[in-house]
Amino acid sequence: MIVSNATLTPQVLMPGDEGTITVTLTNTAKEAVRTSSDTSTEPGTGTRTETTSTAINAYVESVSLKGKGLQVLNGAYGQVGEVGPGQSVTLTFLVRAPAEEGIYFPEVWVRVQGARSVKFPVPVNVNSAYAVIKRPAITVARTVPDQVIPGESFSLGLVLTNVGGARARDLSVQVSTNDSLVSLTPEHYYFESLEPGEEVGLNLTFSTDRKTPTGVQQVPLALAYRAPDTTRTNMTETVGVQVKGQAQMGIASLSTDPPRLASGNPFTLIIRIENTGTDDANSVRATIDLPFEGNKEAFVGTIEPDNDAPAVFLLRAGEAGDRPYRLTVTYQDDWGEHVVEENLALTVEATDRSGLLIALAVLVVAAAAVVLWMRRRKNEEE
Repeated sequence: MIVSNATLTPQVLMPGDEGTITVTLTNTAKEAVRTSSDTSTEPGTGTRTETTSTAINAYVESVSLKGKGLQVLNGAYGQVGEVGPGQSVTLTFLVRAPAEEGIYFPEVWVRVQGARSVKFPVPVNVNSAYAVIKRPAITVARTVPDQVIPGESFSLGLVLTNVGGARARDLSVQVSTNDSLVSLTPEHYYFESLEPGEEVGLNLTFSTDRKTPTGVQQVPLALAYRAPDTTRTNMTETVGVQVKGQAQMGIASLSTDPPRLASGNPFTLIIRIENTGTDDANSVRATIDLPFEGNKEAFVGTIEPDNDAPAVFLLRAGEAGDRPYRLTVTYQDDWGEHVVEENLALTVEATDRSGLLIALAVLVVAAAAVVLWMRRRKNEEE
């Protein structure tokens, strides 16, 4: 939370006059979320993990104005409430000028739950011949992608604007990175001057690797500039980038037991499904549309990146021939629910009856031999 603007109405107060100070509070975060995971085990279905992302707003507990020489007639707001990322709230204070002329600096105090309190001085001219010294003020506007997939490159757009009343000299911008984000563009920029109302744009490009942690990755910026009186101002800004992994399903291997399928015989079909992506694949299910008897759906569960798991189907082979079929895999990741289909085929051979024929032939020969022997014996006896 920052005080993005403060105005006095009228611009110059006479001693004893009343006026208003209008303050605008802005939540400069583009996106703030809290991510939590809940893992449960269900009988017969394995382990199930559910990930929930909840938006976080800044809760403003109170805003007050400390006179510092002025009389504050209405200067306190309690329980202002939540301010979402990129949103603003405007508050107005009623003040009375003192009897003595001069420049006064009442302070706006902002209390934010779970964060640092903010103090912001507001210059007030009470019929003074000395105007408040104009100074430069730099603001940073950001353009970031909605999300980034680990292993991909992305760009950030920055617009630096001098919203102050004087020229900013020797403006420098230093971009910091970490092991997860590598800058593909220069990390240091310098501008000789920036006039009031003038702006300058920067386009930064970064690369990530497959091991980049998911969540919000921060890109720190260090800015420095000089006022006309040579005083130096240092400020830090951060740009948050949402990194989301993405699961990708494929077939690691396919096998049958027994390896050769015979018509009418039972067999086991094993399809190992692999995750070649950068995020867990949850609630993985595999189905096949083979025209055979048996179970044609398998629940696999969760497959982590660079791992695989088997989908097992117990079937009975149908008629002989080449049997094309379709494998359908459904799964979930941070991007939602996905469906992947693969066209496959099995070859079924006709049942081998040669063994039965040989056995019958042996029995016929044996029977004939017995008949001949019995006839020969009978003839010898006669």
